[in-house]
Amino acid sequence: MLPRELLREGERLFDVSMWCLGRDVLCPEGNLLARRGLVRQVRPEGMEGQSAYTVDLPGGGRLVMWGFGVLCECGEAVFVPRDGFTPRLLEAAPARPAFRVQDLGPWREPATGAEQQGAREVLVSMADWLARHEEWVAREMGPGWRHTCLEARRKASPVPADALASAWWRLGSRIRSLDSGFNACTAPVSGA
Repeated sequence: MLPRELLREGERLFDVSMWCLGRDVLCPEGNLLARRGLVRQVRPEGMEGQSAYTVDLPGGGRLVMWGFGVLCECGEAVFVPRDGFTPRLLEAAPARPAFRVQDLGPWREPATGAEQQGAREVLVSMADWLARHEEWVAREMGPGWRHTCLEARRKASPVPADALASAWWRLGSRIRSLDSGFNACTAPVSGA
């Protein structure tokens, strides 16, 4: 689905971004996700799980985010768990709000070439949204907020606070290039 190097890079970057999204919710100046227009689905009292944040994507579809991962409903329902950067195809988008990973229903890994390409497209959409979010946070809060977020993390970030947006743009571009059809080994040679 993804080359090992991209998978590792995506895992590390996704883990850092999920941490930062959680810190954005707890921002002393107010919940940044709510300020950005994401809709919060509050976990009902007495129910296990985590609240969800939903946002519509510019090209259609929507993202649903929890501390345990992100669901992209872009035609197919594709869940990307926090503990990996491996998209999972859900049988269907959850009919009711989900607050735990098991509430998402049955899933499987993309098997066919078309399913794998579709899953990579979801990763690109998610990467684009996360890059735009990091740019928005930098404009709204200045560079100090992300530094504060990363300083509160137990393990060091693989990406500097001020480079999160560019890291997501770069990762999305690299994933997009996997399906671009360009192969340097078979490309025609000009000149000669």
